[in-house]
Formats: sequence, structure tokens, C-alpha cells
Amino acid sequence: MATQLVPYNTAMKLGSGFNSFTQTLCVDNAVVREPNNKGSGEVRQKQSEEEVPQSVIYKTSIIEKSTDVTDEMNINGAFNIKYDQLTADGSGKFINTNKIKESDVNIMVSVKVVNQIIYDHSLTKFNSITKFKDDSQKRLVDIYGDSFISGWQEGGEFLAVISIKAKNRDEAHNIAADARIAYTRNKSPAPESDKKEFMLDINAKFDKIKNDIAAENEVSVSVMWSGGGQHLKEQKKDWDFDTMKDVALMFPDLCARTPMRTHALLTRYTALRSFHETQAFDLPRYDKTGTYTNVLHEAYLDYKAILSTIQVLAFEVSEGKKALIENFRVQEAIDAAKVIADKWREARSECSTQEPTPGTGPESTEGSEVMVPGPEANLDTKNEKAPPLPKPKTCQSPGLDKAFPPTITGLEEARLKCRFNMTRIIEEIDNITVNPEIATDETRPSLYLSPFLFKLLLPLGVDLPAESTKVAQHGKAFLFNPQVCAEKLGVAKTTKENNGSE
Repeated sequence: MATQLVPYNTAMKLGSGFNSFTQTLCVDNAVVREPNNKGSGEVRQKQSEEEVPQSVIYKTSIIEKSTDVTDEMNINGAFNIKYDQLTADGSGKFINTNKIKESDVNIMVSVKVVNQIIYDHSLTKFNSITKFKDDSQKRLVDIYGDSFISGWQEGGEFLAVISIKAKNRDEAHNIAADARIAYTRNKSPAPESDKKEFMLDINAKFDKIKNDIAAENEVSVSVMWSGGGQHLKEQKKDWDFDTMKDVALMFPDLCARTPMRTHALLTRYTALRSFHETQAFDLPRYDKTGTYTNVLHEAYLDYKAILSTIQVLAFEVSEGKKALIENFRVQEAIDAAKVIADKWREARSECSTQEPTPGTGPESTEGSEVMVPGPEANLDTKNEKAPPLPKPKTCQSPGLDKAFPPTITGLEEARLKCRFNMTRIIEEIDNITVNPEIATDETRPSLYLSPFLFKLLLPLGVDLPAESTKVAQHGKAFLFNPQVCAEKLGVAKTTKENNGSE
């Protein structure tokens, strides 16, 4: 039986239903043991500490986006979008996703240790609910999910992320290049006698580079682990890269003494003979939704970063520290947004002509009580029709035909539109949960505007000279002339020429 791993949390128990796409718990006791089966399945007993067999994966890598962290943690993008969390155990946010996007380089150190896998083979009976009011596909997926918890994985996990942002933006590229080499280079092999002094000098230079990077730039460290106990490092020692490396190397030994449940094992209902015998509903298949979900996840995180930027910019403008000017590339974004809006309307008109007329579809069962055949029922299900799939929720066109004005009101409007686009992404996740086929529908229009185009529609913030008093600062903001600022930046003339040539 094919299984899937999901992060463990204390609310899980064997036999509970689970949705592998949104990574949420469903009804308890969805799968139970047969009455004559009192065993607990095949369980591998833990051996003595000196004889614990382990599977260990150690990795140090440069990450480019937040989804690299969620992939390493086996967190589905749908879970992060719906619940805005990077951990599934309710412990809060492990890392600031905006910090990863803003940093010049991000280094991830991870160790995965598997001590043993416990699988309960006695869970074989699909336990269907025999009576409820709503038998729609959406409701059935909400109740049962598509899988059930069939076992546990024990061991430990250690994950650390170092984010470095250069204070001197002119040196950002060089600092990022130095960090990539210093933090991810392989350990030097044992040097020969005539090369020993040279190798020690090289190692010392790399250590100096790491120390200089940490001392002269903005460095953020995020660390999370499960298993291994409490004494991973000395209490007064900071979490620097060398400490992380030392902890990562001894972490498997610590997990051998103090393991924890790290993941739950999921098995699809289709692996059960009893499910096919009762066949109360069609299981959604999420195996082709990964790429589309990652795209939605990245877009959601981009909009989340934009929302934070708008909030900070609005505060600085209200304090007189910055003034607003129109983005010089705004016309390019407007033209692209109009093209997207036209394609969206064209696709929607084609879909509307193909929709069935009212009254020709299956009758609604809303408000009526239905019976779902249980395992004891001997019904001829071949002639029964499965509940119709719900129609995916659609919204208005995501396109915008104008830029946001360079005012506080314009920023508030942008914040509202940004929130609406994030809501559309969440609604698309809900659509995929019930009807995964839309993830591979090439004719389906996008329900949200690209965050990169949205960003070009925003006004730009220009720093104003600092004044000694608040009144003088607001006066400086009041006298600010956007046209003069554009001329100083050397783009006003170019903008006029482009507008005149159209």
C-alpha cells in the first residue's frame, strides 16, 4: 500500500481520516479493525540504544524561496495558504517568510533521522457514517478526506535557516557570493604534511569571512527541532553556523536516546477492500496538483510581502518621512493587466455557453436526509450515480485598468485589492480540494492578478530629508513636488517622450 508522510501533531490518532492536500484532520475512526482482529498490526520494537538502526539525511544548501523550507518540512502549500502557518503542530510560526524574500542569501541546515516506522496493518475496515443530511462531494471530502492515518515515523528533525541581508546595498552581490562559498563549501580532506599549513590558512580565511558577514550585516537565525532532547548545545552559546553544524553532526546520536514522533503515515482509502465494497463517494486525486499549488503558494507569499510593504509605506508617508510618486513602469503593467482581463472575460464567456440550462441537472438534495450505504448494506451500487461535483467558485476579473494614485487613499485601496487577491487564492485552494482536475485545466483563467504586475501598479516611496521637528517634517512632505523628483531621477523626460510617441 502506498503511503505518504505528513508532519505529526498530538491531535492525530490511528484510523482518523485525513486530507492529504490541505493536511487537515477529518472524522475520527474512519478506518477501524475488524471485530475478530484484536491485534495492533506489525510494530517494530525499539532496540537498545547501542543497536538503534537509523536512516539519516544531512543537508546544507542555499535556498531561494520560502517554499524550499516548507518542502523540506513536508508542509503542503495548501496548508500554509489556508492556515498561514509553517508548522503543523500548532507551535506557531517557525520563520518569517518575508525575511527570506528580503534577504540576499539564505542558508538552510537540515538533518532528518528515522529510528523506526510503526505501521498498523490491522486497520482494514472502512467505517462509513450511515446517516447524515448532506451527501455532496464537498461535504464527503470534508468529512472523510482522502486518506487515513495508518502509522507513525519516530526519530527526530533539526532545521535551521540563516538569512543574511547586506546593510550596504552596493555590496549586496559580493556579500551574497562570499556567503555562498563560505557557508556551503565541503569540508577539506585531511591535508598532506607539505600542504597542512596552506589548508589551515584557507580554513582560517573562510572563518574570517563568516565572522565579517555576521558582524557587518543583518543576520536572522531560525532554529527548530523535534527529538534529541534539550541539551543540543551549551546554554550560553549562540546559534551561529558553526554551532548549527556541530549540533547537526551529533543530532542522530541524540535522537537514538530521545526519539519523538515526527511524521504520520497516510494510506489512501483505495488501498482497503472494504472501501471498494461500500464505495460511498469518489476519492479526489491530488497527485497532479503539486505544481499548481506551488504557484499559488508563491503568489500568496508575494502578496503577503506586498501587504506588509504597503503598511510600512503608509505609516512613513503619514509621518512625513516619505512622499509618493507614480511608478515609472506603470503603463507597462496596465497594458499587461488589460490583456489578462480580456482573456479572462473571453474564457468566462466560453464557459458560460457550455453550462447546462437550469433544471436539466440532477435534483438538489439540500435539506433532505440521505442514507449512505454502510458495510452491512448489500446494495447494487453500479447503477447509482455519484454526487455531482460542485461548481468551482469564480470571481470577477482580476485585471486592473489603472494604477493606484500616489496618495494615502491610493495605498488604502491597494491594501484592499491585495487582500482580495489573497482571498481569491484561498478560494482556489478550496476549489482544488473538492475538484483537483481544475489544476490541470489549461483553459481555466487565473482568478488573481500576478503579484509582480500588482507591484508595478503601486506608487513608489521617496525618502524626504529628516527635519528637527515633526511640524517641519510634515511641511517638507507638503511642499514635495513629484515632477521635480522625477527630473532628478532622470526619468521624467523619458516618460514624456514615451507618452508623446503613443
